[in-house]
Amino acid sequence: MVMDSQTSIVGWVDFSSMERDRVSQVLSMLQEKGTLDELGIGQIRDAFADKLFPGFSTIQTRAKYFASVPYLFYDYRHLDLNVRRNLPLAEFIQQQENQLAKNLVRNHSENMPYGIIGKDSLEKGVARRPSSVYWNGLRQFGIAKTDVSLKDFIEQFEQYANYPNDAHVDDDQQLSSLARMMTKSTDYHPNWSESATIALSKAEAEFLRDMLLLSKNIEYSIPAQLVKHKLLEKALELDDALESGIWRIDALYQWLKSSAISSQTKSCLEKALEFSFVLEGAHIRYNSLIAERANNIASQGLLVEEFQIWLREAQKHRHRFKLESINEWYLCAFGIEKILIVERVNLLNSGAISL
Repeated sequence: MVMDSQTSIVGWVDFSSMERDRVSQVLSMLQEKGTLDELGIGQIRDAFADKLFPGFSTIQTRAKYFASVPYLFYDYRHLDLNVRRNLPLAEFIQQQENQLAKNLVRNHSENMPYGIIGKDSLEKGVARRPSSVYWNGLRQFGIAKTDVSLKDFIEQFEQYANYPNDAHVDDDQQLSSLARMMTKSTDYHPNWSESATIALSKAEAEFLRDMLLLSKNIEYSIPAQLVKHKLLEKALELDDALESGIWRIDALYQWLKSSAISSQTKSCLEKALEFSFVLEGAHIRYNSLIAERANNIASQGLLVEEFQIWLREAQKHRHRFKLESINEWYLCAFGIEKILIVERVNLLNSGAISL
């Protein structure tokens, strides 16, 4: 941190473009409402989310972008070699994402759907780029066959594309190095963006289904299990039938308990719900203390009532509060057992160590 009499500047050292991308995403999220992690449990929450819904995030809007982002890389390949060598791939993708937003808005002018990224900033350009928002999903689903950041992947892809070698075997044969790096739906054609709509075509939907089924990284995720056991349509019917205000993930779990999905998936979802319920009480109590400190009598009264409701429910499920639950949550979320945490709690309780 650098400080003078008028300004304060925060800086950091990163050792890879992936780390830099993560910091940039965090800084971007801090500008939005509802992203504070006052109790410091975000890491565990995110780990559960990555296990149960890998590649998905709350800032994603439509599945179409899982299909359209790969198209942008193939569009670049169709450019003349001399054009490519004078047009960086990163710049090309930015231009085409801006154009895609305009095309989608134009093609839906009579009935504007939810989820078109950039529709409110067409003149300034897309601020939150689909390629960035969907990158983790593209990797998790095996569409982009890489473990590197989007920036590094773009550099690798550009290098292959602009220096001809075995990378330029016919795309349709799916044999080239570039085709192996980034797969695409058979619905692709060079002018796809002009006629693009936000809805998936049948070929695109089948492509995403197949990628969900083939990717070993997400084999035990909820979406992959629903697709594998042909339960997706029933899950959507369940969601449509739920009353407003019902906690959907809890209803999903109650239904999945007796389904054919993997026992590993069921167990992880059960532990995630336990963790969420336990921390719900902590959040209510935290907000109550904030309201008390702010002398907000009305809010404090509502929160006290809410906490009593939670407490009555907690008393029915005392097993969720056993010490071993911490290990179980960590084992499920991270795949490793955090024995040291429990040992430290035991030592604290025994008085052998102090905070």
